[in-house]
Amino acid sequence: MTQGCTREDQDFTRRLPDFAALRAKVAGISPDPPERLAKFRERYGLRITLLADPELEPAAAYGAVKDGKTLRSTFIIDPTWTIRWYERGVKVPRHAEQVLSVLREIVTADRELDPAIRFRRAYRATADEPVDKATVERLLQAAHLSPSCFNNQPWRFVVAEGESLTALKEALTGGNYWAKRAPVILAVASKPDLDCRLAGGRDYFLFGCGMAVGNLMIQATRMGLIAHPIAGFDPEKVKEALRILEEYVVIALVVVGYHGDPNLLSDKHKTLEYGPRERKPLAEVAFWRYFGTKEAGNGK
Repeated sequence: MTQGCTREDQDFTRRLPDFAALRAKVAGISPDPPERLAKFRERYGLRITLLADPELEPAAAYGAVKDGKTLRSTFIIDPTWTIRWYERGVKVPRHAEQVLSVLREIVTADRELDPAIRFRRAYRATADEPVDKATVERLLQAAHLSPSCFNNQPWRFVVAEGESLTALKEALTGGNYWAKRAPVILAVASKPDLDCRLAGGRDYFLFGCGMAVGNLMIQATRMGLIAHPIAGFDPEKVKEALRILEEYVVIALVVVGYHGDPNLLSDKHKTLEYGPRERKPLAEVAFWRYFGTKEAGNGK
């Protein structure tokens, strides 16, 4: 119930509707016991959530303890539980307004297209620089966290290396000459009975594997890597090179590597590498209310 704490909580209570409009929740944490916090909340008509931290465990985890005492600190945490902004040694006057302003900037940025999605492209100019095992495992972890029908996780990845990588590159079609420089190629394989088999001929394993590869590509982009899925290969040769069982479908190969020299590409591929990113108009692939309608979400 110090003057600073009281003023800060009152300021955040006044601005609570503004925080709620941004779908944000506000919580204050102090070492006081719950009973004292309840009295404090009632006495000053506060509406923010107050949490008790008598052992200073959360405070210590957030680096907000010095000489056994809590530092007045504020943290903005996003929906992925990532700390996006913080300030220690807070000065109370106008602090709630400052936090609200920073939060608005973060929310505005997050409502734009994710930079990794916007930047991702099917680059072909891969360097022959090795990609270490830990990095490849991180890509596989990202893929493995993908959703699937009833959590069946139908994806099976084979990381080609050594002799199997050499043999796999022999299975590529001529148009994928560029992939022969890549240090890593992953094979994505599965079979129908590893996932849901639904009415209407819906074998879900292909969709599940596609989502997993999507996760992998976004993770690769964030890590400064190329992850380019390809379909140009001889599936029987791929199975032989990687000893994949006959009943499995080799859905795609994913070429992984760091960005390399585009001058090693054909003239056609050099143009594609940094040319405009072409997509059909959204109205041709996304419809509102009924299939084939082209109104842009106006409900008509």
